[in-house]
Amino acid sequence: MVDNVLFLKNKTVLFAEDDTIMKTQITEILEMLFKKVCSVSNGKEAYESYLCEQPDLIITDIKMPSIDGLTLVEKIRKRDYETPIIMITSFSEQELLLNATNLSIDGYILKPIDLNSLVKAITKSMQRANKNQGLIDLGSGIYYNTGTQELYKNGEIVILGHKELELIKLLISKFPKTVSKEEISETLWPYEAICESAIKNLVLRIRKKILEELVVSVRGVGYRLTDFDGTK
Repeated sequence: MVDNVLFLKNKTVLFAEDDTIMKTQITEILEMLFKKVCSVSNGKEAYESYLCEQPDLIITDIKMPSIDGLTLVEKIRKRDYETPIIMITSFSEQELLLNATNLSIDGYILKPIDLNSLVKAITKSMQRANKNQGLIDLGSGIYYNTGTQELYKNGEIVILGHKELELIKLLISKFPKTVSKEEISETLWPYEAICESAIKNLVLRIRKKILEELVVSVRGVGYRLTDFDGTK
């Protein structure tokens, strides 16, 4: 579970809950997962915090004073269809969710909230958002942004050389297949005759900068990425 939530360490979450005890308990959990937690007690504060903080994820109770959760989501969706939103609800309030079918809610959590349900809902919503933003999850807190062509580890950009980045892009494009040493050579050094040790040294540099297990050597063939679920 730890690897699955490492990518949250550079994210901001907005949490709206009017129950003081639950708010305190869930906020403490969120603070272990996210870089920043904006915790508020009603819908009005939640909307103001949303405008100010522009969070990466919103978690809100469905019933709150001032502005209820559904009205809050409706106001947000008038200007933002991208930010994932998770609703907190009880069994008795589930019918209210029928009114939210057009509000693009990414998930809901039933009360009483347990840690596994919370983390599962958060991970699922954020991974869907990442996919929409062009982020490829390579596992172990490592992400590749296809738009910016940047690689992140635990929320921090990994500085890669040109050849290192090109090899990562090649392995991603061919995943889960093994890329032969000949194809690597022709792609990265199209006009040069290079020795096998050049490829080996390139792989070693990538492993050192990112993760030892990220690139797998297939004896006599070439290289491929570790399966995204962490298995080889």
